[in-house]
Amino acid sequence: MFDYEGSRSEFLKLLAECGEEPSFIARAKAPQIALDALLHICSAKSQEMLRWPTLHLTILAQQVQSEWSRLSPLLAAPDSVSLLEALHAGLLTKPPVRTHWLTSDKTALRRFLESAERYNRHWLSFVEGLDLEPVNKPRREFNQFYVLEKECAFQSEKLAEGFEPLIMVDTAYLYRRFPLLTLPALA
Repeated sequence: MFDYEGSRSEFLKLLAECGEEPSFIARAKAPQIALDALLHICSAKSQEMLRWPTLHLTILAQQVQSEWSRLSPLLAAPDSVSLLEALHAGLLTKPPVRTHWLTSDKTALRRFLESAERYNRHWLSFVEGLDLEPVNKPRREFNQFYVLEKECAFQSEKLAEGFEPLIMVDTAYLYRRFPLLTLPALA
């Protein structure tokens, strides 16, 4: 096929340029593609489920006119006010909405907390119900075959040095990426 004797790495580079990646390159990409897909699904679902808590937090912020200290008599712990402020800053709150003039601070706070608790329950249910096999299978295969395929491609046994296997994705990883809402307790 070739008129000259080239190195193995030149041949692999040529294959990649022609769109024919060596198997170890495809194996290295597969775990990240699967993880990105899972994270996209989780992000979209989380944003969808946060719609109502965000709305109720926006209403609460309007109700107290962003003077969160007004809520301290209604909350069990003194640091709960800063917790609400942090939640408000962390969530992408909506533009101002019309509130009913009879709504009290306590009612608005209770509605937000109920909505946020529902979110936490549904988010727990969603994450616990996820099938993590589609994201973990490419990771297991990477750990098992990547070094062997790369060693075969380059005909070198030194490539295993420094190899770090990928850890499996579990629900704890997803809760770190998409945490539950930390909520204050009512007095």
